[in-house]
Amino acid sequence: MSNFKRGLMTGRYQPFHNGHLFLAQQALSDCEELVIVIGSAQFNFIEKDPFTAGERVAMIHAALAEAGIDLAKCYITPVANDENNARWLAHLRSQVPAFDVLYSGNDFVYHLAKAQDPSLTIRRPEFAKRTEYNGTHIRSLIVAGKDWKHLVPPAVANTIEDAQGVERIRMLAISDSNPARW
Repeated sequence: MSNFKRGLMTGRYQPFHNGHLFLAQQALSDCEELVIVIGSAQFNFIEKDPFTAGERVAMIHAALAEAGIDLAKCYITPVANDENNARWLAHLRSQVPAFDVLYSGNDFVYHLAKAQDPSLTIRRPEFAKRTEYNGTHIRSLIVAGKDWKHLVPPAVANTIEDAQGVERIRMLAISDSNPARW
């Protein structure tokens, strides 16, 4: 029996990797349904955020289906950032279905959520290979031409390749349009 009606996990998913899939599976073992929030949905085609919100939705959907997760139990929702962190949780709640528990290992997210709603249940997940299953690490492997596919579900690797994501990540790493270089 599930402990919660609906859980929520949030991330940029640049890209969605095996650690994210493991977290979704953990949450679904504890909840009847799961809301997967794609944060920073307005950012794309920059080094830190190479994929569009739509590409990230496709990655997540494909990875969940490939893992045999019942998609009827999952909501995949892009949410653009609110510039005012003091109202982050209210903004999030206005964009997604109601949820009972937040899954996050991010200290900043934990602090924001607790400051804005001390009664909110927050579960800190068990992480699998956190240093390997990390978007920054995966993108750096892609830039370096090293093996990265074992760190993402096969469906995500296919989605990245179909979107010419490898070439995009490599181009963005050296591009003058990279905001980190301004």
